[in-house]
Amino acid sequence: MKHLCVSDRNTRILYASKHYPGKIHDKTMMIEESKERKLSQRIEKLFDLAFLGLDSEYDNVVLPQKKPKGKELTKRQKKSNRKISRVRVRIENAFAGVKRLRIVYNVSRTRRDDFIDLTFLVACGLWNYYLAKK
Repeated sequence: MKHLCVSDRNTRILYASKHYPGKIHDKTMMIEESKERKLSQRIEKLFDLAFLGLDSEYDNVVLPQKKPKGKELTKRQKKSNRKISRVRVRIENAFAGVKRLRIVYNVSRTRRDDFIDLTFLVACGLWNYYLAKK
């Protein structure tokens, strides 16, 4: 099961999508979710290379530079990727904080789809509560 999450630089989880099967690509999940709720065009959005191509659909999208086949990145591109990576690490730490609750990443044998989404939302809420108490 996969979820799509939105996090800020302070590692708070701002949005969590419904669950999708693990075989679905991240960009496809994003397109499905954006049918219901569009991302704001005003804020800067940071994605990894799994969302390659979203920069044509949204404004203010920041994606790392992909290494060209058989070539190397320039120093400027490497510096830009390093800058993006520093922020992405904090975002990944937020996702790891949510997954501290083992029920989120273990295989669930429940037959209720809403239970899977509810447990993930509870884990996100507990993570945000932990950050507020810190």
